[in-house]
Amino acid sequence: MRFREELVLNILAPREAVWAALQDFSSWPGWAKAIKEVSRVGSAWRFKARGQPPVDLVWVAEATERRPPEFLAFQSVPGIPHNLEISGWLRLSETEEGGTHLELLLEGHPHYDSPLLDKAADWYATLFGEPNKLLKVTFEQFKEHLEKTHSQRELSATST
Repeated sequence: MRFREELVLNILAPREAVWAALQDFSSWPGWAKAIKEVSRVGSAWRFKARGQPPVDLVWVAEATERRPPEFLAFQSVPGIPHNLEISGWLRLSETEEGGTHLELLLEGHPHYDSPLLDKAADWYATLFGEPNKLLKVTFEQFKEHLEKTHSQRELSATST
């Protein structure tokens, strides 16, 4: 089963700060409850997220197009073990209030070596909305983390 998720968020932080935080993949496990670990694999990044026991969601993706600080396209890297095939893009634009408008499109499907596991993953995703739910929760946590960090920086800048 293929999934497609479109997500739109407005974040009360400058676009450059949002871009920098998105690119700091190694910090993701610190603010995203579902992300267990992130590691570098050549030019790509390997993400391991808490799925429904006993299976974690694992994807390995790399940028296919980058235009800092406004656009990033990405896709899974073939030949590296993973169980979630993804592709998509992310666009950041400035809001009139000085914040950032984030648009994200993510498409994918489970990818297991076993046809039986592929069918089970399809069935599970149909019933429970994984990984769509994971994506929404993770980016809501990203927004919360970034807005908190940005407001703390603003407070310390005004108090000096």
